[in-house]
Amino acid sequence: MSGESLFLAFETGGSKLVTGVAGSDRRIRRSATVRRGPSDRAPQSMRRIIAASERLLSDVPDAIQRLKAIGFGFGGTVRRSSNSPHLCLHEEGWDEVDVVSELTRRFGVPVFVENDCKLAALAEAHFGAGRGARSLFYITLGTGVGGGYVLGGEIVAFGDLGEAEIGHIVVEPDGPECCCGSRGCVEALCSGPGLAKLCGFLARRHPEEWESSDLSARARESPVMSELIVQSWEAGDHFALRVVEHSMDRLATALAATVNLLVPERIVVGGGLGTSSARLLDLLNERVEPLVVPYFRDSFTIVASQLRESVVTQGAAILASQRAARARHDDSKE
Repeated sequence: MSGESLFLAFETGGSKLVTGVAGSDRRIRRSATVRRGPSDRAPQSMRRIIAASERLLSDVPDAIQRLKAIGFGFGGTVRRSSNSPHLCLHEEGWDEVDVVSELTRRFGVPVFVENDCKLAALAEAHFGAGRGARSLFYITLGTGVGGGYVLGGEIVAFGDLGEAEIGHIVVEPDGPECCCGSRGCVEALCSGPGLAKLCGFLARRHPEEWESSDLSARARESPVMSELIVQSWEAGDHFALRVVEHSMDRLATALAATVNLLVPERIVVGGGLGTSSARLLDLLNERVEPLVVPYFRDSFTIVASQLRESVVTQGAAILASQRAARARHDDSKE
């Protein structure tokens, strides 16, 4: 990294904070992950991630002098007109943090804020599973469910507060309550916590089937999490099959609607749950295709994320580079 331009990247997610440093090729070269404390609010998270980034840069010669821009991947909605975090459904206190001012004061370079899923889509389009595709839709199945759309290597920005909120499409109006306040959203049924919540929801609807399941016995020892549900499904447990198929059917409805509206060449599935099982992706492919209008069925493929845990920070570095280059271009025209 000697002598080249540097870009600093941040990710604030549901359970972790990540920072990374990219070189002039925009690829992340160094990164560090910090786990959020269970009672942390946004101000504490901001202090943790800044400290981690300062430690990371301290190992790079002349890093501050060579730093050109910062990309900040926020785990919630972003107000693009003010370049600031807007709302996070998984962590309180972001209205108390002026992200751009804080980072500009610390590092002295432009800061660009965007939703984490939009950045994940950008990263996969450039360096991951979306390479070679003109259009890409990214969906993460993790702590939450989010989406992003990239066309021609750029994030498609339809609105000030974002777009592609596939996680909050209602697919089962009488389903479990979602953190957004609605019922039966994709996030309430298909995220990691949502799959666990769906398990309890279906257990109450089908008590005899639940009681005969291995999951019921395991639940007496500890809470049933999404990882266990997927493992039990792969092992052939009948109730886990009900839960997983129910979840993937609802997700397929939302993804098929996405294909019919946007016709992405590539759908990339990421997140801890989304990349937990190749069979899960096969099931999703199987359920989506019949719901897509016939003349679009051959226009897309559904694939797993290649960048996995680094996807948001990688996207933040790409965004920082793109926006810094655009700012230089605009300045040169004045």
